[in-house]
Amino acid sequence: MPEPPASNRSSGPPDMTAIGMIGLGLMGAAMAERVMAAGRHVVGYDPDAARCEALREAGASVAKSAQAVAEQCRAIVIAVYSAAEVETTLPHLTAAADGSASVVLCTTTCGPDDILRIAACATASGVGFVEMPVSGTSAEVRVGTASCLLAGDETTLSSVRDIIDILFPRSVVVGQVGDASRTKLAINLILQGNRAALAEGIVLAERMGLNGHAFLCAARASAAYSSVMDTKGEKMLEQDYRPQSRIFQTLKDAELIFQQAAQHDLPLPLMTAQAALLRRAILLCGADSDSAAVIEAIRQPANAGDIR
Repeated sequence: MPEPPASNRSSGPPDMTAIGMIGLGLMGAAMAERVMAAGRHVVGYDPDAARCEALREAGASVAKSAQAVAEQCRAIVIAVYSAAEVETTLPHLTAAADGSASVVLCTTTCGPDDILRIAACATASGVGFVEMPVSGTSAEVRVGTASCLLAGDETTLSSVRDIIDILFPRSVVVGQVGDASRTKLAINLILQGNRAALAEGIVLAERMGLNGHAFLCAARASAAYSSVMDTKGEKMLEQDYRPQSRIFQTLKDAELIFQQAAQHDLPLPLMTAQAALLRRAILLCGADSDSAAVIEAIRQPANAGDIR
């Protein structure tokens, strides 16, 4: 794998007011844009050299490693795919150049057991930890309409409140570490169901001969309204599956939901049907497609018997 480009800042003492960003995918890049738009400097890292170059061209610094980010920043946002990637990253975030303790803000959607283990690892290493999963797409993060769920020690939260407010004008403190993950998974269950229901309603409207755009307008004004109509409705109608949130990550979150349901002996019939649609949509449109592509699993069912 090619080495990411080095920092575009001149050598000298690190600017410890910079905000670190580890993980520069859709979500990480959107958060970095918000930080820079607020006049704060970003030091970023991702093993993908192209993502690093895009961040450097946007005016941020790029570090050679996660540890190099920690050496330059007291506050570090982690926006990677999985709990396993967070755990791999954490041991490298303990050594700020000026000797100050780092605070990690973890946006990765994890299972509650995973996040508790991650937080314990951070505490053992002397790193402050804030659980901060995101509710919303990268497009919503970019314009400030996404929200975050916060959990952690009150003192630690207060120490990075200015950063949280830049990233997420809408935030909710939900309790102790683990509670944000639990809340996020339950919210995602509802959100994924809303998205699948919208897709099914649009396809039914189209099959009955309605104009899809006119139907969406009527649905937005109805008792059935949900914000998914605003974020995904037009994408479904236009078959625009350029990713704002990748469908394989939606399925990953669904699997985390099933794990929790199994632990609590809870069947999830609607979620089970919805996850089957996600798997079908991935086969049809590819894993990197936007989550709006779930509609293609309804437009193109696996066999004629799927349409009743």
